[in-house]
Amino acid sequence: RWLRPGKRKRRIMVVTVAEDGNKRVGGMTVAESQQCVNDIIAWFKRSSELEFQEGDEEDVQPLAKALGYESDPTLTFLVTQCKNEIWYGDKKGMSADAILDAVTDGKFGEAMPFACDEDEEWFLVIDGEDGEIKEWTEDDGMGDILGNTFNDYLEEYRNGLLAGKFEFVEDCGCMEKAGGGGGDRK
Repeated sequence: RWLRPGKRKRRIMVVTVAEDGNKRVGGMTVAESQQCVNDIIAWFKRSSELEFQEGDEEDVQPLAKALGYESDPTLTFLVTQCKNEIWYGDKKGMSADAILDAVTDGKFGEAMPFACDEDEEWFLVIDGEDGEIKEWTEDDGMGDILGNTFNDYLEEYRNGLLAGKFEFVEDCGCMEKAGGGGGDRK
């Protein structure tokens, strides 16, 4: 049967959303972890006066040799993109040479530090036993778990940066904004 123009039957489609967002199953892919690093670097370029130097694979090779295994691939990518010169909260990322010095010192045991405060008393480390990201101090050793993996930790940090929850303060690092919101552009 023909309908007159303007008198078409409309079908209504009902969609039920089980969960908000686009939840990933499993860990980040290599491409996702590299994008995460690129997003963090871009945030620092927009939000600070920091100037980044690119590194290369040769910066990381002595570290892998000292460890006896390859360092975390995302940390390796971070070192090659900006020599890990970003801040993780109030802790500055350590260069491959500084990480190597700390690892060969032996005080971290199986853990690998990747960031420290200005006084080199508080560190962020990748725990060699389980890969978790933890705080570490010489007095207390391993502290709180900050992430299940380096990728998980970076992703949560990146999401906070991009959501405008942090601001960069020269020589202090990334400070959480009061109220935790707002833009991140200058």
